[in-house]
Amino acid sequence: MREEVRTADGRVLTAEHWGDPDGKPVFLLHGMPGSRLGPAPRGMVLYQRRVRLIAYDRPGYGGSDRHPGRTVADVAQDVAAVADALGVDTFAVAGRSG
Repeated sequence: MREEVRTADGRVLTAEHWGDPDGKPVFLLHGMPGSRLGPAPRGMVLYQRRVRLIAYDRPGYGGSDRHPGRTVADVAQDVAAVADALGVDTFAVAGRSG
């Protein structure tokens, strides 16, 4: 399911989630370059493991607005914005590459 999330500073982040909607939420942070649509486990694998996989396009990639002057640490605020928009209180995070 695709979602557009507005951050506190007005940017839009495009997010998507797959797998078990009631499963354990896991954020998958894509590499650079890349997008939320990069390699991920198949939906059936996610359901079998009771995982709700959440990915979003980092600023300037895919459907997400740019964030001039951002730092690597700014990803934490973006993940929090997506989690809040999806009603997710606790979650795991996995990343790859950049």
